Amino acid sequence: MALIKPFRGIRYNLEKAVLKQVISPPYDIISDKMRDTLEIKSPYNIVKLILPQGEDKYKHAKKVLDNWIKDGILLEDSKPCFYLYEQEYVFGNQKYNRTGFIGLVKLEELGKGSILPHEKTLSTPIEDRFNLLQEVKSNLSQVFSMYMDQEKKLERLFNYIKKSIPSASALDDEGVKNSIWLITDEKDIQYLVDFMKNKKLYIADGHHRYSTALTYRNIRRSEDGVSENELRDYDYIMMMMVNFYDDGLKVFPTHRIINIGDGFNEKEFFKCINKNFDIVEDIKDIQSFLSDSTVIRFILYIGEKCSGLVLKDESLEKLHPVYRKVNTYVLHELILKNCLNYNENELSKGHKITYVHTVEEVHNATNKFKTMAFILPPVDLNIIREIAENNLYMPQKSTYFYPKLASGLVIYKFE
Repeated sequence: MALIKPFRGIRYNLEKAVLKQVISPPYDIISDKMRDTLEIKSPYNIVKLILPQGEDKYKHAKKVLDNWIKDGILLEDSKPCFYLYEQEYVFGNQKYNRTGFIGLVKLEELGKGSILPHEKTLSTPIEDRFNLLQEVKSNLSQVFSMYMDQEKKLERLFNYIKKSIPSASALDDEGVKNSIWLITDEKDIQYLVDFMKNKKLYIADGHHRYSTALTYRNIRRSEDGVSENELRDYDYIMMMMVNFYDDGLKVFPTHRIINIGDGFNEKEFFKCINKNFDIVEDIKDIQSFLSDSTVIRFILYIGEKCSGLVLKDESLEKLHPVYRKVNTYVLHELILKNCLNYNENELSKGHKITYVHTVEEVHNATNKFKTMAFILPPVDLNIIREIAENNLYMPQKSTYFYPKLASGLVIYKFE
């Protein structure tokens, strides 16, 4: 069961900061250029905390956070609450809204209880996030999770709360309207706590931050010498929880760009690929080719050459039944490992791999550098659930949930 509880969040004082100017995307999609732009917006932009810079950047982040609290830039809410969080956005000329709520979730070992991951993690981000967490002792942004509520039982409560004016609202640079309401009524709080007791939580985004918090918790519990039943503030993590059946829940693919260098032998590479894939030359319509979900397929670019790769039936049958549906797994196992000689350690570190989300980014890279690129179709949400429930993992960066949660709406600070 998922054990959740309300908390006294720390939020921007809207008399001293304009929310639109201080929120940011999650740390892992912020480029250097984007970071500079965010800093120019406001001296109090959350990017200074989630992506600190400088020689002693983690200690600097702690100092900045402490000063903002001392100076009243950030204020702690007066009572424990959950935070209803709605994102309104436009996709394909249609308006959507995605609604969930932010609360604290008791940490537990991944895959051994009610909290289920679906992706492997990269080692470098975990080290970075741990060093930051160790200093600031705060969850500066929310882990994004999903719960199963096919009957949409919580929707009635959410719609009632959204009839009031939000406590804070801001349009981000992607045109997404981010709004939060405080859920303070004790009956509503208890209803949410009781409802989630029977639910599993599937991590959608934030695997690195969750793993970091778990490691930190284990170290602190050992240092403090506390028993299993003695819970401390660091036994919890701040999490955004969204219904798996929410109409606004979208998942996009993450494409791969591979640095191939001067020693690359294209002829041998295609010979290796052809052992497991049928190769379709001169693809004219990428989206049409990728839309057939009956078999694993993706697009390969080498320079300006575009080829379609379709997994052969005999290769498909050799795979685990669940992995037969996961294009990133097939790509990593049968091409990156088998034909490009990557090992698991190199993949875990993202060795010579750049992850992008648009075909335009792929074209820009393949036209400028000696690279190959793989364009993938999106992963179905039900496949993500199957992977998690079977204690399996997709390769890192298999999914891209849209829109991203804004950082800076609420902070969970502990000692």
